[in-house]
Amino acid sequence: MDRITMEHLLAEHGREWCERLAERIYEMSVDTFSQTVMPSLHAAGWQRRHLDWEFKLRELDSEPDRTLVDGIINATESFLRSSEVHRLFIQELVQGTFDEASDDHLRAEAVRHLIEKEILTLLENNRAELMDRLTARIIEPAGGQVDRAQKAASEGLIEVERLLCNHTESL
Repeated sequence: MDRITMEHLLAEHGREWCERLAERIYEMSVDTFSQTVMPSLHAAGWQRRHLDWEFKLRELDSEPDRTLVDGIINATESFLRSSEVHRLFIQELVQGTFDEASDDHLRAEAVRHLIEKEILTLLENNRAELMDRLTARIIEPAGGQVDRAQKAASEGLIEVERLLCNHTESL
C-alpha cells in the first residue's frame, strides 16, 4: 500500500480507532500465548528437553532448577500481562504507524542527532564531574561506602548511555 493511501486511511479512522485495534490485537496475542504456549512451557519434561543442552540443568530431577525455571516462565507471562507493557506497546505501535505513514522523518533525525552528537558527547565530556556529583548524592544510601557509591554511579551512567543508544536505534 502506498504512503498516501495509508496516511489517508489513518486520518479517516483516527488515532483512537488505531489504539483500540492495537489494544485488541495485543490482548488476543497475550491470550493466545497464555493458552497455547504457557501449557507447553509448564509441561513435564519440556524444560529438560529444551533447556538442558544450553543451560546444563542438573542430570537428576532438580527442585531448585525447576523452581527457578518455573519462576522465570511465570514472570514472563506477568510481564506480558502488565498494564505498563501493554500501554507502551500500544503507544509505540500507534506512534510508529502514524510516523511511518507521514514520511516525516525529520523529528526522528533531530532526536537521533541530539542524542548521538550532543547528549552522549556532553555525558562523555563531563563524566568525571557527573560521577563526583552523583557519588556525593548517593553516598548516604550507600552506607558511607565511597567505593559502593562510585560503582553505583558508574553503573547508572552506563545504563543511561545504553538507554539513549537503544532509543536512537529504535528510531
